[in-house]
Amino acid sequence: MPKIPSGHMPQLDSLRTFAVLLVILYHWFPAGEGINRLPNGTIGVMVFFVISGFLITRILLENRNRINAGQTTLGETYRNFFVRRVLRIFPLYYLAITFVWIAFPETSDIDQHPLYYYLYGYNILLNKTGNWADILSPFWTLGVEEQLYLVWPWIVLLTPKSVLKWVIAAMIASGILFRAYGYWQGNPDGVLTPASFDAFGMGALWAWTITDQSELIPTLWKRLSQVSLLALAGFFGLLTLPGDHIVVVLFQRFFISILSLFLIVRASVGIGGIAGSVLNTTGLQYIGRISYGIYVFHMMVPGFIVPFVMKVINRLGLHISLGYWSHRLVSLLLLLIVASVSWYLFEKPINELKRYFAYTKPVSKSVGQSSS
Repeated sequence: MPKIPSGHMPQLDSLRTFAVLLVILYHWFPAGEGINRLPNGTIGVMVFFVISGFLITRILLENRNRINAGQTTLGETYRNFFVRRVLRIFPLYYLAITFVWIAFPETSDIDQHPLYYYLYGYNILLNKTGNWADILSPFWTLGVEEQLYLVWPWIVLLTPKSVLKWVIAAMIASGILFRAYGYWQGNPDGVLTPASFDAFGMGALWAWTITDQSELIPTLWKRLSQVSLLALAGFFGLLTLPGDHIVVVLFQRFFISILSLFLIVRASVGIGGIAGSVLNTTGLQYIGRISYGIYVFHMMVPGFIVPFVMKVINRLGLHISLGYWSHRLVSLLLLLIVASVSWYLFEKPINELKRYFAYTKPVSKSVGQSSS
């Protein structure tokens, strides 16, 4: 089995590209028709969650080992962890929601409930309202991640090594159980944080294996291949049932998370062959690096930016009208431009401030810089 790299894992960036493109497909095309027949939004989000669970847990476990070795302290570790997450996520998030609130408040519930958005509790509001027409509705996932970051570091850093595997197993099981509770309550959407615990737990399982139990890597590698075949069969079997069926609500995310873990395990060590050549493509990896901006802006560009650009073009005397496919092609092009501008002029400069909150001393570069 290939050696697991200690630093950046570029093929994970390519997986992010596919994940964000699936989310775009889900929101830009009619659900259940044509290229959007699969639950693309759910697949994309679960890939993001499993990647996040893996990278974040690995960072925390490595820092736990530094704490145990007396190289740092618990307080310093959590401070650096949280500040680094704030620098990565908060600025663009607050810029986006403030823009919508000021410029287009009628497109969102932010005008009536601003605190839910500004305190990263939008997923809680969405659970109450069920208003998926809100242009900021994809931001429920950002609320889920931020709420997890408040609690999960303490669990990982304080749980004894011998117990952590059972905590991760309980985390995976609780995701399914919480969705069952939500279904029983008449709310099958699963936007509250515990409903996604199994996805985060899958990623955490791989992080725990390579950090604490490396001797189990061959076993997990083999068994995951077998389990993934069953998950793939289960996933396609669920497509024959209505989307709100209890079996779908309970197990669709679970199966997708297993399949996501299968891809992430292999991408983390480097997939070879034709698939590896695709994942090693510079363009795909670049889109993955700017995927956060793509995710944040993908609902705004078709509704706000494209109409604005078309008005400007028409005023210049170029009378152009966009059809169904040309509108989406132009939207994708503009989305990539907006996300690139956001990355180079806004996100990246702020992200570079992370060097003041490094996990390790300046003697060596910090580990796990994969957009984490």
